[in-house]
Amino acid sequence: MNKRSFFKKALLSLGAMGLLPASVNAQSKKYMKGKFIHMVYFWFNEGTDIDAFISKTETFLKQVPEVKGYHIGQPAGTPREIVDNSYSVSLVVTFDSKEDQDAYQKHPVHVEYAESIQSLISSIKIYDSWSSL
Repeated sequence: MNKRSFFKKALLSLGAMGLLPASVNAQSKKYMKGKFIHMVYFWFNEGTDIDAFISKTETFLKQVPEVKGYHIGQPAGTPREIVDNSYSVSLVVTFDSKEDQDAYQKHPVHVEYAESIQSLISSIKIYDSWSSL
């Protein structure tokens, strides 16, 4: 084993054990895939089948090629005053670009999905974010 390989393995081991300073260990953190983040928070009408909604959402997301990654979740129940746990389901979708997100918005599967869930929703909030990293 050469010197460079030894030091690389040693640093990786120390980082995995949490023994490196935060500034060094932070370099190994991974960014979310996709530079454009589309965050949707749903509040449902009484009686909405949340499991069916989640399944339907995942099915449609898998059909849109511009989707880089996604997360579908429910409130974590974190009991802090600043945390809003009032929503029913959250959806985070990532894209490589704004153009990909624009294509997603116009994709026939997304349009059909959005129309089909309108009667389930009492409120919705959407936040979009872009990063140049």
